[in-house]
Amino acid sequence: MHTLIFWDIKSLSLNNDSDYLRIRANQILTNIEIALCQGKYKEPDGFTISPDISQTRINCLNISDTIIFWTFDDSIESLEELLIIANEFNWRQVKFNFPIRGVIYFDEIEMISKKSKNTVEAIYSANLIYGKGLVKAHLKTDSLNWAGSVIDKTVIDSIKDKSVDVDIFLKPYAKLYGVPYKAPNLNIEEEYALRLIKSDLDARTFENIKQGIINVFKMDNKSIESARNT
Repeated sequence: MHTLIFWDIKSLSLNNDSDYLRIRANQILTNIEIALCQGKYKEPDGFTISPDISQTRINCLNISDTIIFWTFDDSIESLEELLIIANEFNWRQVKFNFPIRGVIYFDEIEMISKKSKNTVEAIYSANLIYGKGLVKAHLKTDSLNWAGSVIDKTVIDSIKDKSVDVDIFLKPYAKLYGVPYKAPNLNIEEEYALRLIKSDLDARTFENIKQGIINVFKMDNKSIESARNT
Protein backbone atom coordinates (compact mmCIF):
# COMPACT_ATOMS: atom_id res chain seq x y z
CA MET A 1 0.00 0.00 0.00
CA HIS A 2 1.13 3.54 -0.80
CA THR A 3 -0.01 7.09 -0.24
CA LEU A 4 -0.45 9.15 -3.39
CA ILE A 5 -1.56 12.61 -4.36
CA PHE A 6 -3.29 13.17 -7.69
CA TRP A 7 -3.50 16.67 -9.20
CA ASP A 8 -5.53 17.72 -12.21
CA ILE A 9 -4.40 20.60 -14.47
CA LYS A 10 -6.37 19.83 -17.65
CA SER A 11 -8.00 23.26 -17.94
CA LEU A 12 -4.59 24.80 -18.58
CA SER A 13 -4.29 22.75 -21.77
CA LEU A 14 -7.81 23.53 -22.96
CA ASN A 15 -7.66 27.31 -22.71
CA ASN A 16 -4.27 28.31 -24.13
CA ASP A 17 -2.13 28.01 -27.28
CA SER A 18 0.94 25.77 -27.60
CA ASP A 19 3.60 28.49 -27.19
CA TYR A 20 2.01 29.74 -23.99
CA LEU A 21 1.53 26.17 -22.74
CA ARG A 22 5.24 25.43 -23.19
CA ILE A 23 6.18 28.35 -20.94
CA ARG A 24 3.59 27.48 -18.29
CA ALA A 25 4.46 23.77 -18.37
CA ASN A 26 8.10 24.57 -17.62
CA GLN A 27 7.02 26.78 -14.73
CA ILE A 28 4.94 23.94 -13.29
CA LEU A 29 7.85 21.50 -13.68
CA THR A 30 10.10 23.96 -11.86
CA ASN A 31 7.62 24.10 -8.97
CA ILE A 32 7.56 20.29 -8.86
CA GLU A 33 11.36 20.17 -8.55
CA ILE A 34 11.39 22.93 -5.90
CA ALA A 35 8.85 20.97 -3.86
CA LEU A 36 10.74 17.68 -4.27
CA CYS A 37 14.11 19.13 -3.27
CA GLN A 38 12.78 20.31 0.13
CA GLY A 39 15.15 23.28 0.24
CA LYS A 40 18.23 21.44 -1.06
CA TYR A 41 20.00 22.91 -4.12
CA LYS A 42 23.00 21.89 -6.22
CA GLU A 43 26.18 23.92 -6.33
CA PRO A 44 25.64 26.88 -8.69
CA ASP A 45 26.60 26.26 -12.32
CA GLY A 46 27.54 29.78 -13.34
CA PHE A 47 24.41 31.82 -12.60
CA THR A 48 22.09 28.79 -12.47
CA ILE A 49 20.93 27.20 -9.21
CA SER A 50 19.08 23.90 -9.64
CA PRO A 51 16.96 21.95 -7.14
CA ASP A 52 18.71 18.84 -5.81
CA ILE A 53 16.17 15.98 -5.89
CA SER A 54 18.76 13.21 -5.48
CA GLN A 55 17.70 12.32 -1.94
CA THR A 56 13.91 12.47 -2.08
CA ARG A 57 12.05 9.20 -1.56
CA ILE A 58 8.84 10.44 -3.16
CA ASN A 59 8.04 9.23 -6.66
CA CYS A 60 6.72 11.69 -9.24
CA LEU A 61 5.12 11.14 -12.64
CA ASN A 62 3.67 13.69 -15.07
CA ILE A 63 1.22 12.35 -17.63
CA SER A 64 -0.29 14.95 -19.96
CA ASP A 65 -2.41 17.15 -17.68
CA THR A 66 -1.92 15.04 -14.56
CA ILE A 67 0.71 15.17 -11.80
CA ILE A 68 1.10 12.25 -9.38
CA PHE A 69 3.34 11.97 -6.30
CA TRP A 70 3.44 8.72 -4.32
CA THR A 71 5.42 7.12 -1.49
CA PHE A 72 7.78 4.15 -1.56
CA ASP A 73 5.91 2.44 1.27
CA ASP A 74 3.18 2.90 3.87
CA SER A 75 5.38 4.18 6.71
CA ILE A 76 4.51 7.30 8.66
CA GLU A 77 7.90 8.77 7.69
CA SER A 78 7.09 8.43 3.98
CA LEU A 79 3.69 10.00 4.50
CA GLU A 80 5.26 12.95 6.29
CA GLU A 81 7.71 13.51 3.43
CA LEU A 82 4.83 13.35 0.95
CA LEU A 83 2.90 15.94 2.97
CA ILE A 84 5.91 18.28 3.10
CA ILE A 85 6.34 18.08 -0.68
CA ALA A 86 2.63 18.19 -1.47
CA ASN A 87 2.06 21.18 0.80
CA GLU A 88 4.91 23.12 -0.83
CA PHE A 89 3.72 22.37 -4.35
CA ASN A 90 0.05 23.03 -3.56
CA TRP A 91 0.49 26.55 -2.12
CA ARG A 92 2.97 27.57 -4.82
CA GLN A 93 0.53 26.52 -7.52
CA VAL A 94 -2.69 27.86 -6.03
CA LYS A 95 -1.32 31.22 -4.89
CA PHE A 96 1.16 32.08 -7.63
CA ASN A 97 1.19 29.74 -10.61
CA PHE A 98 -1.85 27.71 -11.66
CA PRO A 99 -4.68 26.66 -9.31
CA ILE A 100 -4.99 22.87 -9.10
CA ARG A 101 -7.39 20.33 -7.66
CA GLY A 102 -5.82 17.48 -5.73
CA VAL A 103 -6.56 14.48 -3.51
CA ILE A 104 -4.21 12.60 -1.18
CA TYR A 105 -5.27 8.96 -1.04
CA PHE A 106 -4.05 5.74 0.60
CA ASP A 107 -4.43 2.59 -1.49
CA GLU A 108 -2.74 0.44 -4.12
CA ILE A 109 -0.63 2.00 -6.88
CA GLU A 110 1.98 0.40 -9.18
CA MET A 111 4.10 1.61 -12.09
CA ILE A 112 5.88 0.07 -15.07
CA SER A 113 8.38 2.39 -16.75
CA LYS A 114 10.88 1.86 -19.57
CA LYS A 115 12.06 3.67 -22.67
CA SER A 116 14.02 2.59 -25.73
CA LYS A 117 14.77 3.43 -29.37
CA ASN A 118 14.81 0.92 -32.19
CA THR A 119 17.24 0.78 -35.11
CA VAL A 120 15.45 3.56 -36.99
CA GLU A 121 15.25 5.84 -33.93
CA ALA A 122 11.54 5.31 -33.24
CA ILE A 123 10.79 5.69 -29.52
CA TYR A 124 9.05 3.09 -27.40
CA SER A 125 8.13 4.63 -24.05
CA ALA A 126 6.09 2.73 -21.46
CA ASN A 127 4.87 4.67 -18.43
CA LEU A 128 2.00 2.58 -17.17
CA ILE A 129 0.70 3.50 -13.74
CA TYR A 130 -2.25 1.63 -12.31
CA GLY A 131 -4.03 0.56 -9.14
CA LYS A 132 -7.26 1.14 -7.25
CA GLY A 133 -5.79 4.11 -5.40
CA LEU A 134 -5.06 5.95 -8.63
CA VAL A 135 -8.58 5.44 -9.97
CA LYS A 136 -10.27 6.44 -6.71
CA ALA A 137 -8.10 9.53 -6.29
CA HIS A 138 -8.85 10.55 -9.88
CA LEU A 139 -12.60 10.18 -9.37
CA LYS A 140 -12.56 12.20 -6.17
CA THR A 141 -10.44 14.91 -7.79
CA ASP A 142 -13.01 15.26 -10.57
CA SER A 143 -15.74 15.74 -7.95
CA LEU A 144 -14.04 18.73 -6.29
CA ASN A 145 -15.37 22.22 -6.89
CA TRP A 146 -12.44 24.34 -5.77
CA ALA A 147 -8.72 25.06 -6.16
CA GLY A 148 -6.93 23.12 -3.43
CA SER A 149 -6.04 19.67 -2.14
CA VAL A 150 -7.97 17.47 0.26
CA ILE A 151 -6.73 14.53 2.38
CA ASP A 152 -9.01 11.52 1.97
CA LYS A 153 -10.33 9.49 4.90
CA THR A 154 -8.18 6.54 3.77
CA VAL A 155 -5.09 8.54 4.76
CA ILE A 156 -6.62 9.54 8.10
CA ASP A 157 -7.39 5.89 8.86
CA SER A 158 -3.83 4.85 7.95
CA ILE A 159 -2.46 7.43 10.42
CA LYS A 160 -4.75 6.15 13.18
CA ASP A 161 -3.66 2.56 12.46
CA LYS A 162 -0.11 3.60 13.39
CA SER A 163 -1.30 4.98 16.75
CA VAL A 164 -0.39 8.54 15.74
CA ASP A 165 -2.46 11.54 16.83
CA VAL A 166 -4.04 12.79 13.58
CA ASP A 167 -4.55 16.41 14.65
CA ILE A 168 -0.97 16.85 15.88
CA PHE A 169 0.56 15.04 12.90
CA LEU A 170 -1.37 17.02 10.27
CA LYS A 171 -1.32 20.44 11.96
CA PRO A 172 1.80 21.76 10.10
CA TYR A 173 0.34 20.79 6.71
CA ALA A 174 -3.46 20.78 6.84
CA LYS A 175 -6.57 21.98 8.65
CA LEU A 176 -10.21 20.93 8.80
CA TYR A 177 -12.29 22.67 6.15
CA GLY A 178 -15.67 22.33 4.46
CA VAL A 179 -14.23 21.30 1.09
CA PRO A 180 -16.74 22.13 -1.68
CA TYR A 181 -17.88 19.39 -4.09
CA LYS A 182 -19.87 19.60 -7.32
CA ALA A 183 -22.60 17.29 -5.95
CA PRO A 184 -24.43 18.94 -3.01
CA ASN A 185 -24.85 15.61 -1.19
CA LEU A 186 -21.05 15.31 -0.83
CA ASN A 187 -20.78 18.56 1.15
CA ILE A 188 -21.61 16.86 4.43
CA GLU A 189 -18.57 17.13 6.71
CA GLU A 190 -15.27 18.88 7.16
CA GLU A 191 -12.12 17.22 5.84
CA TYR A 192 -8.44 17.94 6.22
CA ALA A 193 -7.21 20.19 3.39
CA LEU A 194 -3.66 21.35 2.67
CA ARG A 195 -2.89 24.80 4.02
CA LEU A 196 -2.07 27.80 1.88
CA ILE A 197 -0.50 29.53 4.90
CA LYS A 198 0.59 28.32 8.35
CA SER A 199 -1.52 30.66 10.51
CA ASP A 200 -5.06 32.02 10.65
CA LEU A 201 -5.92 35.04 8.51
CA ASP A 202 -7.43 38.38 9.38
CA ALA A 203 -10.15 39.68 7.06
CA ARG A 204 -7.85 41.97 5.03
CA THR A 205 -5.20 39.29 4.44
CA PHE A 206 -7.90 36.81 3.46
CA GLU A 207 -9.29 39.19 0.84
CA ASN A 208 -5.80 39.86 -0.55
CA ILE A 209 -5.05 36.15 -0.93
CA LYS A 210 -8.49 35.50 -2.39
CA GLN A 211 -8.00 38.24 -4.99
CA GLY A 212 -4.54 36.88 -5.76
CA ILE A 213 -5.98 33.41 -6.49
CA ILE A 214 -8.67 34.94 -8.73
CA ASN A 215 -5.96 36.84 -10.62
CA VAL A 216 -3.99 33.61 -11.13
CA PHE A 217 -7.12 31.99 -12.58
CA LYS A 218 -7.60 34.87 -15.00
CA MET A 219 -3.95 34.73 -16.06
CA ASP A 220 -4.52 31.43 -17.89
CA ASN A 221 -7.93 32.24 -19.39
CA LYS A 222 -9.58 30.05 -16.80
CA SER A 223 -13.05 30.56 -15.35
CA ILE A 224 -12.99 32.11 -11.88
CA GLU A 225 -16.10 30.26 -10.67
CA SER A 226 -13.98 27.64 -8.88
CA ALA A 227 -11.80 30.36 -7.42
CA ARG A 228 -14.83 32.02 -5.84
CA ASN A 229 -15.41 28.82 -3.85
CA THR A 230 -11.97 28.84 -2.18
